[in-house]
Amino acid sequence: MPLKNLLKSLFTVGLAISVSHLAAMTPEIRLPEWQRSKIDISEWQPEQSLLTLRVDIEAPTVQLEKISSRLYLPEALSQDAGKHERPQLKKGERVIFMHQITVKSGFAGWAEIELSAQPAKAEIIGLIKSQHSQKPATAAILEAEAMTIDKPLSFGRSMPLLVREDIAVSTAPEMAFKPEFKFKERQMYLWYPEAGMGKGLTAEGLKAFVGALAAGNFRTAESAGNMLIKKLETSNEPLTLHKENNETFSIPAQIAISLIKANLQTLQAIDTQKTEGLELYIDQMQPGYTRPFMMFNLAALHEVLKNKKAAIAWYEKARQEMPAWPLAQKRLDALK
Repeated sequence: MPLKNLLKSLFTVGLAISVSHLAAMTPEIRLPEWQRSKIDISEWQPEQSLLTLRVDIEAPTVQLEKISSRLYLPEALSQDAGKHERPQLKKGERVIFMHQITVKSGFAGWAEIELSAQPAKAEIIGLIKSQHSQKPATAAILEAEAMTIDKPLSFGRSMPLLVREDIAVSTAPEMAFKPEFKFKERQMYLWYPEAGMGKGLTAEGLKAFVGALAAGNFRTAESAGNMLIKKLETSNEPLTLHKENNETFSIPAQIAISLIKANLQTLQAIDTQKTEGLELYIDQMQPGYTRPFMMFNLAALHEVLKNKKAAIAWYEKARQEMPAWPLAQKRLDALK
């Protein structure tokens, strides 16, 4: 697939596509779950410029055959990431493929992981009959589709890659948290949105928010941030960032709200120098892109407050959720 087509992909935080049905089917009638897959960035070694992507494929319900994983990279990286293959996965088994590539810090672009596997025809037909025994019409449609499976089916994911000295993460640069804020010499991650020449209440609020973050003005940042949140909740319209090259980047309202709240929660904890509020906020969060950065910030605050044991625990939690994180590992090594 041409990489230029990746630019047309819609980006959603926490994106994990696992296609388990044929494109020809209606959304209401799908093949049973015949595979599970997960793709993430597992390791980043800035000293060697080595980035490792991990692909986890499981055969939860039927045997899989002709399993393969192929990584396509932007032309700018000028390398073939290779193809991994396995002839068979029995029901209940899984396989892990590692794609290691050379990339310099500062890279931002898209990659595509193309996965394919062929479910065992007899087994998936048996599964269809079992799951749809009370729906003969649905079973008949699915069995007819299953009978056409004579080659591997494709699934996978298009994903953004952002590689910096401190971290490697699957996100667009416009949504990236940066460790540029320091509290008593401890780096913390905040989201610094680009504020261009947009017009209207949202644009003005965004400018005030960015300016307050840069100046470390907690009160102004809180006021502007809450105004933005209220506006986004009311309109549910995307937050549009105006970039220097006259391009724009839109962030869905709920995602923008989560980024703004992450900043406000961190700033409030710094202002009060108390950890309880931030801990409660993290406990209430669902797993996803934002949460590990809040864990890092909480760990840094515990460091400032001389709570070494708690700091180590929260840095470790952050790395469990986002392992390709040299700065978090550096902080852990310093504490241990």
